[in-house]
Amino acid sequence: MNFRLAVQPEVKYLSQLVADAFKDYDLYQQTIGQTFKQAADFHQFLKRLHDVHLAASIAKNKVFVLEDGQQILSVVVLDNERMPSANMWQYIQAGGWQLVPYFIGNQLGKFLTMLDKAEKLPQQKPQTNWHVNLLAVNPVHQGQKIGSRTLEAFVIPYAKAHGAKTLSLITNTPRNVSFYQKNQFQVVDERMLYFNGSQVSNWSLVRTLT
Repeated sequence: MNFRLAVQPEVKYLSQLVADAFKDYDLYQQTIGQTFKQAADFHQFLKRLHDVHLAASIAKNKVFVLEDGQQILSVVVLDNERMPSANMWQYIQAGGWQLVPYFIGNQLGKFLTMLDKAEKLPQQKPQTNWHVNLLAVNPVHQGQKIGSRTLEAFVIPYAKAHGAKTLSLITNTPRNVSFYQKNQFQVVDERMLYFNGSQVSNWSLVRTLT
């Protein structure tokens, strides 16, 4: 297996993988997903959203893939205080203009504000904390412990080698909380996130790296 930085030519494939992995995920389904009448339109939105997210993050060397031969098993977006963030112009260059209709018709701005606040909750010591902004397992390989292997064999050693003392993330289902607790993460915050009359559970978790 090989853990490496993702490259721009992979964006379309990776965004499809992430959209497929998250199409039924509570964070999307119970919030902004409620603004779509057709499942196909919602799925197209997820792909476009992650097109932009991944393209902008790849440009900042934040996106990694775990591959086995020619098969991509998982995708990870890592972040820390020392990594530069994309500005508005860079998001536009990454295809952000395609998201304009969703800001108008689906309250994407409100969703992104909600998500940004949630992502910051577990980052209590940003100088020495690395944050898992996204971890998606290829649906073809779900149930094969790829998520645990990605964390234990690749993400954690990489973060520690770059000075991380803690690793944080958020998740939105009890099943995922249990998964991360089995991987030595501890819940540091639990609350509801609210969006346009809907709500979704949110857990912040942190693992101390020794």
